[in-house]
Amino acid sequence: MIHIRRTLPEDVPFIAKRLRQGDRLELARAGLTDPAAALEESVRQSAFAFTALHDGVPMCLFGLRPDGVLSKRARLWLLGSEEINHTKKDFLRACKYVVAGFLDIYPELYNAVDAQYPQARRLLEFLGAAFGKETVSPTGAKFILFEIRRKNNVYR
Repeated sequence: MIHIRRTLPEDVPFIAKRLRQGDRLELARAGLTDPAAALEESVRQSAFAFTALHDGVPMCLFGLRPDGVLSKRARLWLLGSEEINHTKKDFLRACKYVVAGFLDIYPELYNAVDAQYPQARRLLEFLGAAFGKETVSPTGAKFILFEIRRKNNVYR
């Protein structure tokens, strides 16, 4: 079973050491070569930062970075360990539940995903993301912008 709680300081190095290869590559392609520093910054800049645990062990960190104090938009992020691959059904159910809650607070969630990271794109598609134009990272890697919107005050 998956349990979700606020991120604790010790969760950052725990997940950073165990990042999925795809997450590690996505960070590198975005120009972020230190996963722990990237996670620390994401947690620090987030209005909400959570840790998902499987059988009491952290499996991923995720959160929202709002555009501003009164904004209705927030940047959605998630970085995790290989444990995600061992709990796919429960993980997907938890993601759907969490995103629905996030959309109650911020009706527009967005970010960019590595164009060469099909697993992340499939998760976003499952969560109802609409994909937009391609953008290029500082390293020259292609990323695809995505957005998840609350429709008619209801999460789809």
